[in-house]
Amino acid sequence: MDRMNVAYDLSFYEMEQERQIARKAKKENVLINAQTKFSLGRKIANIISIAALLTLIIAVVATNAAITTTSTQIADIEDEIVLLQSEKSYLEFTLESRMTLDQIESYAENQLGMVKMDASQKKYVELENENKIVVNQSPVKEKLDEAIQPILSYLLP
Repeated sequence: MDRMNVAYDLSFYEMEQERQIARKAKKENVLINAQTKFSLGRKIANIISIAALLTLIIAVVATNAAITTTSTQIADIEDEIVLLQSEKSYLEFTLESRMTLDQIESYAENQLGMVKMDASQKKYVELENENKIVVNQSPVKEKLDEAIQPILSYLLP
């Protein structure tokens, strides 16, 4: 009979329930710790992502600022080029207008005190010999010709 009582002894199951409760509590603690670690890792990942995003935004803004500055400088230089080309055209026109033959003659007569030549001041010279050009051979050229001649005769049979 004693055995029958043991079979119906509920104290064994009561301890089992306490053990199950303890196991559940332990599992919950492990889950809470894991969730805490996971949430901490997630927070760090979020912070790194935000920092990377901010860095990219700052880089884009800085690049756009540099592009704007450069574009402004280019526009200023193009305006200066147009202004200088206009000034060049004006100066070329002024130079052409001052370089006419009449103005040069007037400047020579009035400023420099020159006078036009009379017909009596003109003299013509006739040469008895015909015009000709004489080319002198230098000793260096003669030596070069002597050195090159054998090479040319070898190359051109």
